[in-house]
Amino acid sequence: MKSVFLLLLATALFVGAIWFFHLCGELLSSKDYLAGTLHIFVGLATIRGGVEVARLSVVLHLRGRS
Repeated sequence: MKSVFLLLLATALFVGAIWFFHLCGELLSSKDYLAGTLHIFVGLATIRGGVEVARLSVVLHLRGRS
């Protein structure tokens, strides 16, 4: 059950990262370059967090099967 929760959390983090990249595109098109660049870094960090949570979910799922 814990691995399912973590998988849902990882999915939410990926959706959040996509939202940050969308917002980044809007900021860059309105020539707000500093805010757009900062949103790129936040989106990349969010993706990295989502990958780590998804990896943890897979490890917990595999440990539960053994």
